[in-house]
Amino acid sequence: MSQEAFIKNMVNVWGMSQEESEIAIKKAKIDDLLMKVNFVPFEQFFDSNSDKLLDEKIKVLTALQEGRTISDIPNFYDILELYPKDGTYWD
Repeated sequence: MSQEAFIKNMVNVWGMSQEESEIAIKKAKIDDLLMKVNFVPFEQFFDSNSDKLLDEKIKVLTALQEGRTISDIPNFYDILELYPKDGTYWD
């Protein structure tokens, strides 16, 4: 069972609000995607504890899992919240 499915099953048991459950489900989906994507910079620059840009993170991670290149993924650098903003980029 994926983390996402587990969270969905436990939302009522844990007594989460609608907003809390949506955030928990999205973060679980992100965790599941992170396990499937092999991209070293995520280990250093991806903040998996952050509640920001959850939808964008899911889109970027899904695109990476599908094999798209960084230059073809909108918002790729935006989701790397810990990445230095000095203008250095990968391709």
